[in-house]
Amino acid sequence: MRSKVFSWVLTLFFCVFLGSMVLLYLFSPKERFSQLEKRYLAESPKLSWDAIQSGQFSADAEDYLADHIPFRDLFVGLNAYFKLLTGQQAAEEIQVAPGGVLLEKSAPWDPRAVQANMDTINAFAAATNAQVDLMIVPSAGWAMADYDDEARIRDIYALAGENVTPVDVLTALSAHRDAPLYYRTDHHWTSLGAHTAYAAYMEAKGRVYRAKEDFAVETVPGFYGSTYSRSALWLTPADTIELWTGTPDLQVTNKESDEFHTGIFYRERLEEADKYTVFLDGNHSLVTIHNPHAAGKGKLLVIRDSYSNCLGGFLAESYETVVLADLRYYKQPVSQLLAQEGFDHVLVCYSLGNFLTDKNIIWLR
Repeated sequence: MRSKVFSWVLTLFFCVFLGSMVLLYLFSPKERFSQLEKRYLAESPKLSWDAIQSGQFSADAEDYLADHIPFRDLFVGLNAYFKLLTGQQAAEEIQVAPGGVLLEKSAPWDPRAVQANMDTINAFAAATNAQVDLMIVPSAGWAMADYDDEARIRDIYALAGENVTPVDVLTALSAHRDAPLYYRTDHHWTSLGAHTAYAAYMEAKGRVYRAKEDFAVETVPGFYGSTYSRSALWLTPADTIELWTGTPDLQVTNKESDEFHTGIFYRERLEEADKYTVFLDGNHSLVTIHNPHAAGKGKLLVIRDSYSNCLGGFLAESYETVVLADLRYYKQPVSQLLAQEGFDHVLVCYSLGNFLTDKNIIWLR
């Protein structure tokens, strides 16, 4: 008798739970953007005969159902912590290092891709007759775990042609390895990490740089970065962002708006999900930073990834003009830009992970 009652209660509970989930799914408001995952959620699939025949409708419907299930953040988080407790997290894209640091897995080494990227950079330098500096930035996994980035960067630098000069940023970063050079919840370097690289580059060029003491530092709490969003380990403590202000009236424009912005920090972005876009308003095809107090100090062109969103502001302290070109979005010939603007120096700056996986470097021409 007792077993029958238990079975009935269990069945009733399951039916109530299932019915409640269906009702919540049908009548609860659907969000368009996930604040935790920092991405737009799948939209309602469009019904058409072509979509049904191709299987696109069923794929879109599956994505929509998965993205809008009630209490989705809770279930995704529970799944992530279950994998962490059972040792399965080690196989995930985001790994947990000692101290609760969230790290991207080390990028795969593809010798052909590395050779293709270096051939492109060497050919660009030779064709434009420019002396190109190359800075490959080690990953957060190198600073906080045991990633062998040093050997990989040495192998990349060994492929540099006579017109390409490798920049040793590893030595400078190694001297501060115990300092917070990278975020715990994001793959980017911190302002301290970017300043360390800036100082190393200026020393390599024989130029004066502004010391840490020359900057006013503002600390902004509550930062959750990209590795946090992709890990679903929602209990991880937040990071802080440091905004280092040197020259306050640097003038910033980007190719998408052409409107001057005073200062390198877009403070309104601190109210959004992705606070990292406070640096130069995030990724744009072409960003120009003009320093009105550095007349005659030359012009620098940086071929870059998102690490230079933070680095660019420091570089602008030592040049009259810094132009940042992101090949993911900038599709015009860089050689043409180089000829038009007459840059004094050219820097190719990529994080190691992006250098190994970005397929847009081959369009440098």
